[in-house]
Amino acid sequence: MRTTRITVLTIVFAAIPAQAFAAGAGIEGTIATGAGVLALIAAAGLLVEMLTLRKLASGAAIADNITYAVLAAMCLAASILTGWVARFLPVGVTADQARLGSDLLVLVSIVLFSVYFFRVRRAMSRFLARLSAEEADVVGALDPDGSDEAVQEGMRG
Repeated sequence: MRTTRITVLTIVFAAIPAQAFAAGAGIEGTIATGAGVLALIAAAGLLVEMLTLRKLASGAAIADNITYAVLAAMCLAASILTGWVARFLPVGVTADQARLGSDLLVLVSIVLFSVYFFRVRRAMSRFLARLSAEEADVVGALDPDGSDEAVQEGMRG
């Protein structure tokens, strides 16, 4: 239910600027700035949540590797700010240069998120492999047939 609401709101908020662009009343800059402000707020919220998760899960594999995700979120926020450079500081920076810088920061962000998810997946795989081996030992100890065999072997030896 909640996912449906978020999807509907996303579609509505995406449709409103699309209609304004279609009207072509010179409002494109205002919409782009507003979208940038919302993206910057979302990136800041993401960063706060990541830092809260890091504090909450200190010592866990997720917290040890979350530095990569924090850096990735910072790169996303910097890419948004880079996009604004050409608009608000037009001297010395062209729109193409700002777009290139923004794209490169997004690329770095994607690489950092990839490193984060790879490291967390690897740590979780190792944890589950150890857990599976320990669970097998516990099940073997609790298995009545297996324990009878162990007792019989102990009596023989």
